[in-house]
Amino acid sequence: MKNVDVLGVRIERATKGLLVEELVGYLKSERRWSVAKINAEFLVRSLNDDRFRAVLNGSDLNIADGVGVVWAARFLTLRTTSVTVFARAHVLWQALYSLSSLLLFPELCRFPIAERLPGVDALYLMLEAAQRADASVYFLGASTEVNSKARAQIQARFPHLKIAGGRDGYWTDDSAVVEQIDRSQPGLLVVALGSPKQEYWISENLSRLGSVKVAVGEGGSLDFIAGEFRRAPRWMRDLGLEWFWRLFMNRSKTKTGSRPRRVWNAVPLFIYRVVAWKLTYGPTRVEP
Repeated sequence: MKNVDVLGVRIERATKGLLVEELVGYLKSERRWSVAKINAEFLVRSLNDDRFRAVLNGSDLNIADGVGVVWAARFLTLRTTSVTVFARAHVLWQALYSLSSLLLFPELCRFPIAERLPGVDALYLMLEAAQRADASVYFLGASTEVNSKARAQIQARFPHLKIAGGRDGYWTDDSAVVEQIDRSQPGLLVVALGSPKQEYWISENLSRLGSVKVAVGEGGSLDFIAGEFRRAPRWMRDLGLEWFWRLFMNRSKTKTGSRPRRVWNAVPLFIYRVVAWKLTYGPTRVEP
């Protein structure tokens, strides 16, 4: 799968159909694969955290979780003038019109990443792939109640999906958890511990899981599926405004900061860092 560099992190140029086909192949293969869903917060954190950036670039498949990543890939790959005196103004103008196009002409931002694969929607695609590959799924994370409710909702949506089991995200002994997962023999492991804990856990423990072919970090997806959080209306999701909905409707459950702080990192700070990156390093090359 082709990819593009966004703030020093490799992002695959996946589409919904391509993602499902790729994952079916992964689940039938002999090796293990890690999947990370990259959003704007991830990229901002990676600029100041070498370990986190290394884990993301060590993942086998990074997909764009959020409209900000799709915009950044487009903006960073726009060519700029070679006339030095005009280059800064040209970059700032590109930032303005590419951001405006997200609302007015979103099709202009569909290269090099054709579409975003956000949160719950991406998880459903992965579960579809597991169902097609006849692979069972284990759900690790959230509270016991949320985990159980989410599995029930998923089973109702995917009646032919094999659910190997699940457990909450609170423990002190990784070895005991690895052993518990191994006994269930899942092919797909959904890890919903919040970021960056889930990415670190997958990186450190995937090699110890005998039957798991694919492990993916899922953040708060189980909370949404269980009904603990309300998803933004479809029209807001289509316009890439889910972040605005979350600012007022959903409290943050992670240790990475309050919801307003996280939205600050994911929107204005992210835009600033992306523009500053291009001013410093110039346009990012991309294969057609």
